[in-house]
Amino acid sequence: MSAGYIRRRIFGSLIAIFGVSVLVFLLVHLIPGDPIDNLLGEAADPVDKLQMRVCMDLDQSLLIQFGRFIKHVFDGTLGVTCPDQSRTVASLIAHALPSTIELSVAAMIVALVLALPLGVIAALKPGSWLDAASTVVSLAGISMPAMWLGPLLLSIFYVQLQWFPGPADQTGLSALVLPAIMLGTHLMAMLARMTRSSLLEVLSEDYVRTARAKGLSNTAVVVKHALRNALVPVITVAGIQFGSLLAGAVVTEKVFARAGIGTLLLEAIAQRDYRIVQGCTLVIAVSYVSVNLLVDLAYGLADPRIRVQ
Repeated sequence: MSAGYIRRRIFGSLIAIFGVSVLVFLLVHLIPGDPIDNLLGEAADPVDKLQMRVCMDLDQSLLIQFGRFIKHVFDGTLGVTCPDQSRTVASLIAHALPSTIELSVAAMIVALVLALPLGVIAALKPGSWLDAASTVVSLAGISMPAMWLGPLLLSIFYVQLQWFPGPADQTGLSALVLPAIMLGTHLMAMLARMTRSSLLEVLSEDYVRTARAKGLSNTAVVVKHALRNALVPVITVAGIQFGSLLAGAVVTEKVFARAGIGTLLLEAIAQRDYRIVQGCTLVIAVSYVSVNLLVDLAYGLADPRIRVQ
């Protein structure tokens, strides 16, 4: 891929991030009600309310508030929290983000480890009982609601069998197993079906038949020639879904009481803490766009033809 293409993608990503920031800023300020009452309560002292309003810049016009938000973005603080101005929004996010990234990476590993073998086996034996079993597993993964699967996993593996730690325990790899399964199950089902359909299409190509005619083993044909080219659409789905995992881990973090960015964002929305909502959304948008940019670059590694173009 050319440097010009990468520069255009980066520029487009920055425009998208800026657009999301403006949209979120406007939406949170259009919500009816007074955020000061949410944060301090309606019975709070009027002096405290005034101080909080000044701290949150709510005594200024929307244009000035947005200008200060952009200023805080560039200085890296994303603003200070109110009423405790000793903390910055960036420090809160920096404390919560590693837990969400850890969970998202674990969920993606679970999804790939399960999806790729299921998809490959189903593609190599179309119409067989293996293909049917793979379809059943995929449909089950797509159909199971996360709010049902999480408590079920806790009931079986924490309450009854006591194999894994329970909610709020974030120490050790074992604490990641159940939330990663909960978050990665739906993604696993999507990737398995995508792998199957993509590999079936590639196996019918002329270059695959040529590789078989040369006397290559079935393993070499599938792994070296077919699977590598079939991974391009799988990479697309996996990359997009990984970006959404960072924003979509709210339910999982709530069920397993994990202190991640999803939990921080949800609490900020409930309290109408504008700065934390804007900061979390901006970080999620940057993460999502960055993952999509890396996916574009990964195409060239999976398929040399794309790299040449």
